[in-house]
Amino acid sequence: FEEIASMDFPYEGIPTIPPRKNMTHMAFFCSGCRYRVEAYPDWTAKQVAEALWRGGIERANNPNGNTPGMKGPDDISLIYAGQVMDPARKLETYHVPPGCKVMIAIEKAKLAPGAKPDPDSAYWN
Repeated sequence: FEEIASMDFPYEGIPTIPPRKNMTHMAFFCSGCRYRVEAYPDWTAKQVAEALWRGGIERANNPNGNTPGMKGPDDISLIYAGQVMDPARKLETYHVPPGCKVMIAIEKAKLAPGAKPDPDSAYWN
């Protein structure tokens, strides 16, 4: 990831993260992990979910939670700027910029009304 602060663009003498250079990859947070996949704003949310599934979410899926777990890309919901994305709509309709690094991928069942957090969630503390 391109998140190493440097003095290329300092703010009041403080090193900052430089602008994105890689515009072909996006990053998603899912179950405490960060996934980096090749994706573009003109892709639909379904295409991105399929790329995430092939890119590692399939191998990292935990079937021992309060929900059934992710069994395929159709079980993944994407969130950007607080909006749950419709699988049929393109990311650009949500104003997702190229190379975006701040999106969330979550199991659809966790967004259902009445869903409980996983047993190891901080919710229970």
